[in-house]
Amino acid sequence: MKRLFTLLTAPLITAALLLCGVTPATAAGLDGTCTATINLGFTPPVTGVLLPSPAPVTHGTGNGTITTCVIPGGGATTGTFTYDLTGNLTCVTAQNITGTFDITWADTTTSHATVTGLIPGAGGALALAATITSGRFTGDQITVANVRDPAALLTCLLSGLSSATGITSLTFTSP
Repeated sequence: MKRLFTLLTAPLITAALLLCGVTPATAAGLDGTCTATINLGFTPPVTGVLLPSPAPVTHGTGNGTITTCVIPGGGATTGTFTYDLTGNLTCVTAQNITGTFDITWADTTTSHATVTGLIPGAGGALALAATITSGRFTGDQITVANVRDPAALLTCLLSGLSSATGITSLTFTSP
């Protein structure tokens, strides 16, 4: 009976993971996933520059609170983070992004990451891509997917966006 249960459920679990975009290779490399609140700030405010005009250089800073994590390897599941970015940003594009992303976990361990880029998404949402260079999860890729207020895109296009808040997910994957 146990073998029959395994034979019936294994394909269903595999199909569910594939539908969610998790392949066996990425599932094996997933070191953790977290949710957090995030505060974003931009100087000068991000605007809707019309192409082909180059996007202005913008400095972005912010912070957040990691509220919960699922980390199969154990360890702290809450903490805080800060980031500091510079690059060419508009409401819907991101180019030449450089910066840092630092996490202080509740057990006082840290993770320091070098930002490798911002990935624009639907509705003005962005995902930050970085490589952890020291501390907890060294060598991992971290993706910070921001799900902010949809009104932020409208504000950005109409008058410029100097700050926004939202909920974000942090995903840690080994290369």
